[in-house]
Amino acid sequence: MSQTTPPAAAVSRLPVLTIVRHANTIALGQPGVLARAATLPFLLSMAIAALTVTTPAFPLISVFLAVAGLAPYAIFGVAWCRFVLYGPDAGRPPLFPFWARAHWRYFGYLAALAFIAFGLVVPPLLLVTFQAVVAADAADSASALLIFTLGELAVILAVAVLMVRLSFVFPAAAADEIYTWRHSWAHTRGQGLRLLAAIALSVAPAIAVLWVVSSIFGIFSFPEIDPAVVREATSPDQVIGDYLAANAGRLAVAQVAMTAMSYLVLGVALAAIALAFRIGTGWVPPAAPLAPPPVSV
Repeated sequence: MSQTTPPAAAVSRLPVLTIVRHANTIALGQPGVLARAATLPFLLSMAIAALTVTTPAFPLISVFLAVAGLAPYAIFGVAWCRFVLYGPDAGRPPLFPFWARAHWRYFGYLAALAFIAFGLVVPPLLLVTFQAVVAADAADSASALLIFTLGELAVILAVAVLMVRLSFVFPAAAADEIYTWRHSWAHTRGQGLRLLAAIALSVAPAIAVLWVVSSIFGIFSFPEIDPAVVREATSPDQVIGDYLAANAGRLAVAQVAMTAMSYLVLGVALAAIALAFRIGTGWVPPAAPLAPPPVSV
């Protein structure tokens, strides 16, 4: 498959361990390329995070910033998926790419899946929580905990499988292929759990290392709120405001670290998805590699 009609079904079974090995080799073995693809998205994500903290919490503004926060990930996803798909022939990812058609498609799929995931996760979790509360009221705390835990895990697993089965649209959009959710669903039929396992195992080493590093340096460790401060405060907003002001530096460092980590883990995950897309659809680069999107630098 290359700029042609996608096959009706998957052309190959996904080799989980092969995908895991190559995804980590591509992402973690070329940190300079990954960092270059993530430079502008990282800066934009930090700017949007700063706006989220400093802007008044009006519903419309909050929704706008949440949706806008997906744009940096679309920029990163297009650049990084192209590199994984085309290899060195695509050249280094541009530092400051112009927004092109591939970005619009990628962003559209990302926003749609985010809303779908939210709509699928929240109602079942609310139902599970309600059932757990009913069990707790019946003085059966063990049953309440079991209901909540199993229900939550079942919902998360079901939604995760659905998301990965639709995930082939992202590398396809980056490569500017004619490809839809229907194609992705067909090409991952019977392989949703294998694809989910490949992605999870691919990101596990990066997550483990990042967790160890953050624990050693205490990046996400914050002091507890003094009960005396709570008693003396005139309102909850004052408590929160004073706490944020007193720990502004630590919170800023944590935000920078969390954003950088998210791009590292996402880079590994997208490498696994792009590799699975190539294997499952039989996609190969055109004889003459597609020109990358126009860049300003």
